Amino acid sequence: MHELASASSRRVFWSVVTLVALIAIWWTTRLIPHTLAIFAIAGFIAFGVRPVVMRLEHWRVPKWLAIVLVYLVLTLLIAVVLFIVIPMAVDQTRTLIANAPLYVSIVHDWLTNLRRMLEVRFPKLQIPSISIAQGSAQGLGAFASGAVSSIGAIVIDTATWVFVAFAAIVLSVYLLLNDDQLAEGFTLLFPVRRRATARKIVTEATDVFGKYISGQALVSAATGIVIAGLTAAIGFKYSLIIGLLSAIAYAIPIIGMLIAQVIALVLSAPQGGWMMLWVQVVMFGMARISDMVLVPKIMGTTIGVSPIGVMFAVFAGGELFGFWGLIFGIPVAALIKILWRYLTPWLFSSAAEKHVAS
Repeated sequence: MHELASASSRRVFWSVVTLVALIAIWWTTRLIPHTLAIFAIAGFIAFGVRPVVMRLEHWRVPKWLAIVLVYLVLTLLIAVVLFIVIPMAVDQTRTLIANAPLYVSIVHDWLTNLRRMLEVRFPKLQIPSISIAQGSAQGLGAFASGAVSSIGAIVIDTATWVFVAFAAIVLSVYLLLNDDQLAEGFTLLFPVRRRATARKIVTEATDVFGKYISGQALVSAATGIVIAGLTAAIGFKYSLIIGLLSAIAYAIPIIGMLIAQVIALVLSAPQGGWMMLWVQVVMFGMARISDMVLVPKIMGTTIGVSPIGVMFAVFAGGELFGFWGLIFGIPVAALIKILWRYLTPWLFSSAAEKHVAS
């Protein structure tokens, strides 16, 4: 009985110590945001390309050469985005800004017609009139004034994040070259009898997180490319913008593509009802193909989080950490599930086994 109480006390003590350590780490990270950003981005890059590096190693390619090949391809893709995709997107954005008054007018007409329809169907319902045009003009003016006054800060922030991105890429190469040593160093933090379990946790967590990042990047890119290509083929003026938006939105489960389709509905409105319909058909159809074909083929069942868990992870992640919380809420939930599966026997079973043995 005394041994059981002692084991329980140790578990409570180490649980409290772990909680205090996590709070201390959280508080410290708020003081060094750029350093944290470098390590976080480097970790995401390393996790994302690691499955490809491992596949090349399986094909008997030396590890250093596999990393070089992967980063050459990554550099080529970045160059294509910077020198081809972004200039084309900027041109379409300029056209969109030039036509902004037209879109404001369309939205205003939609809201006005909706207000009239509701007043006809529900005579007792009092809906105030909305002047979208006036509000949008004031908003655009304020945005322009703010942008001009803060141009110096924008330049400094841009330079800072360019440095952060470059440092993160360099650091990600180091993480890949030394992943085995880093994993082993992590296991040395645990008592000898727990190191085998720690190795299993590191292996499984790395596998889940890496496959999710690389798989999600491939599926999102394929979704955005197909949507951009098909909408361009039917004559949609802002196909590249909506393709880029769809690639980002598809990485946000549940709500991402819904928001993208609402935006596409507004952007396609000046080209008529048929264009609105076909753009929606393309986006909805491609999203379903990605869900039912690409995700099972590329990502498989590496996450293992229930639908309720997915919804909670997405909304809680978005509320706590904004955009990045929406994207990485699911893999973090999967990591928590892995940790809980390994920690549960340690927290609840060992003491009971000792009590039975005594």
